[in-house]
Amino acid sequence: MRVLVLGRGGREHALAWSLHRGGAEVFALPGSDGMQDVAEPVAGDAADPGQVIEAVRRLGIDLVVPGPEELLVLGVAETLRAENIAVFGPDRRGAQIEASKAYAKTLLRAAGIETAAASLCRDFGEVEQTLAMHPERTVLKADGLAAGKGVIVAEDAAGARRAARRLLQQHGTVLLEERLRGPEVSLIALCAGRDYALLPTARDHKRLLTGDAGPNTGGMGAICPVPITPDAEVCAERTIAPLLHLLAERGTPFQGALYAGLILTERGPMVLEYNVRFGDPEAQVILPALEESILPWLEGAAHGALPNRQLVASSAAVGVVMAAEGYPEAPNTGAAIDGLANAAKHALVFHSGTKRRENGFETAGGRVLCLVGRGDDILSARTAAYDAVACVQFPGALWRDDIGIDAAR
Repeated sequence: MRVLVLGRGGREHALAWSLHRGGAEVFALPGSDGMQDVAEPVAGDAADPGQVIEAVRRLGIDLVVPGPEELLVLGVAETLRAENIAVFGPDRRGAQIEASKAYAKTLLRAAGIETAAASLCRDFGEVEQTLAMHPERTVLKADGLAAGKGVIVAEDAAGARRAARRLLQQHGTVLLEERLRGPEVSLIALCAGRDYALLPTARDHKRLLTGDAGPNTGGMGAICPVPITPDAEVCAERTIAPLLHLLAERGTPFQGALYAGLILTERGPMVLEYNVRFGDPEAQVILPALEESILPWLEGAAHGALPNRQLVASSAAVGVVMAAEGYPEAPNTGAAIDGLANAAKHALVFHSGTKRRENGFETAGGRVLCLVGRGDDILSARTAAYDAVACVQFPGALWRDDIGIDAAR
């Protein structure tokens, strides 16, 4: 089978790795230098449907797997399906679940899914009115795509006001949500209409600095699996199944990866957000933890029939992101990276933002690498990941030293 992955980051590298593991011949448009161990890069613009279709025809592609959410919002999936090309991912209507936080809230309410109370504000006057009535609504979300960095958790109403001004300037509207407390977990389902199969649970670490300090980022590391109460199946019955049924009833069945960001509160599991693709860096730990390739599941979902078995984790995985100096605001690029060969002796090395140079690789993005250790438990996987981190050097490298530390105790 020939598979075309759309995208170039660490998530796409992990997808290509898993598909290659399943025996597929993998191509990536545009791909990256760091993915060449498992996928052949294809020149082109993944956001241009014409270029994607031309590559599919020329290469004899059997399945297309878009990575970034932006491509799904632009409608790449429905454009390919109109050309009778098998694709794993929702159409533009399904992608609105991630593209608009306000729209997602309306779906949650209609489906009876527990979530934080929220108010959509279109100007600063509405922000002031909301905080006067609900001073606990100090979680602010951009009502649009923000590359995983559109959520600000303010400590008080004053901080919420400052954040709201910035998000209003950037996006025009802002969602103010009640702040919920409890452990968070990422629950991702591979969906074909009303049917779904759960991936092992994961937990992302969003803050830049050790101890969950500093600004939100696209993700500084992740662990898989995460023991949760109630278990994942129960959480899915409350947060995945009702949404899939609602969408099917409305004539817009969902096909692709549905990611529920959950918080386990005293009131039970509640949805913080939905995404419509694999998480990044969650994909980098979930896919290596599986005992099999993801290939038959993506192929099955694309054709409307999932395999009749469960997806099982055969190991634990811990991923540590190494980021460039200045990330997330103004990352430096062009720094030489040393030690990758030694790192690969301890862990999987997924490239998020690198570029090949004459004698190796250099930094070419904010998040540079994700080093993924595997083991029988989180502790051993964490040890392997940090052994790999210790091998890698580049000027100004940033990483957290506490990824998975709580789960390893």
